Amino acid sequence: MSDTPLAIEDRFLIGATFTRVSLKDARISDSHLMGAALDDVNAEGMTFENVNLSGARFHNVNLAGATIDHVNLTGLAIADGSMEGMTIDGIAVTDLLEKWHNG
Repeated sequence: MSDTPLAIEDRFLIGATFTRVSLKDARISDSHLMGAALDDVNAEGMTFENVNLSGARFHNVNLAGATIDHVNLTGLAIADGSMEGMTIDGIAVTDLLEKWHNG
C-alpha cells in the first residue's frame, strides 16, 4: 500500500465500484455524483460545501452533532427521527413540535 496521494483528473468512472477503499482526507471537487450510493460508510467529519443534494435520500443516518447552515430546505421531509437537542435558529425543535401538537 502506497502513501503517495493519487490524483485522478478528467476521468469518467461511470458504474465504478469501490469496496474497502479509504478516501480519508480526500478532496472531491467539480465532480458529478448523480445516482451514486454510499452504503455502510463512515463519513464522520465529512464536509459538504456548495453541494446540490436535491432529491437525495438519507436513511438510517447519524447526524448527531452535525451543523447545517445556509441551506435551502424547501420540501424537506423528516420522518421517524430523534430530535432531542435539535435546534432551529436556537429554538428547540421538540419545544416547537410540542406547542404545535398541543395548540
